[in-house]
Amino acid sequence: MVRAPLFFPRLASHFMAFAWGAIALSIGLEAVVYQNQLKSSLRAAVAPMGITLRLVANNLVHRAIACEVFCVLTFIVGLAAFVGVFLNKFNTRKSLQVQTYLFAFLTVALFATCIPVSHSVRTRSVEVYAWTADGTPVSDEDLAATIAKLGVNPQYKHMPDLLYFGIMPWFAFLFDLTSTVVSYLAIKKVGPSTYTSSNAQMAQIA
Repeated sequence: MVRAPLFFPRLASHFMAFAWGAIALSIGLEAVVYQNQLKSSLRAAVAPMGITLRLVANNLVHRAIACEVFCVLTFIVGLAAFVGVFLNKFNTRKSLQVQTYLFAFLTVALFATCIPVSHSVRTRSVEVYAWTADGTPVSDEDLAATIAKLGVNPQYKHMPDLLYFGIMPWFAFLFDLTSTVVSYLAIKKVGPSTYTSSNAQMAQIA
C-alpha cells in the first residue's frame, strides 16, 4: 500500500470539514425547532387576549436553507475524503484533483451563503403581524409592547440557537478552505505515474 500524500494534514482537515459540516447541520435543525416552538408559544400567549399572530422569518429562512444545503454537502464530501485518505484509489492525481475542485466549490458556496445568513442574524428580526378578533390590525407600538411584556426580543441576535447558526457554518467554510489547500498540495506530491508505477511493480512481483 502506497503512503497517501500529506496523510496527516489531509486526515485532520477532512475530518474537521466533516465534523463542522455535521455540527452546522445540527445547529440549523435546532434553530428550526426553536423557531417553531417560539412561534407556538407566542401564539398561545396572546390567544387569550383575542389576538391572532403571524410571524414571518423569510428574511432569514431562505438564506439559511441555502447555507444548510452546503453544510450537508460539506458533511458528505468531508466524510468521503476522510475515508479516502486510507484508500489508494482516492490518492491518485486525478482523484485529488476532483477533491480539490469539490472543496473549492464548497468553500466559495459557503462563503457566498454564510455572509447573508450572518448579516440577517446580526441585523434582522422576525416580522410580526397581529389582528384582533374582529380583524382589526394591531398597531406596531401595541404589538411591540405586548411582545416585550412576554419577555421576547424578536431580533435574531437575541435568540441563542439562531445566533449560533450565524456562526457555526463559518467553521465548515474554514475547513473546506484548508481541505482545498491540502488537496491541492497533495497533487504536487503525486507524480502522474506514481500509483501506476507502484501497481506495475506489484504486478511484476506477483
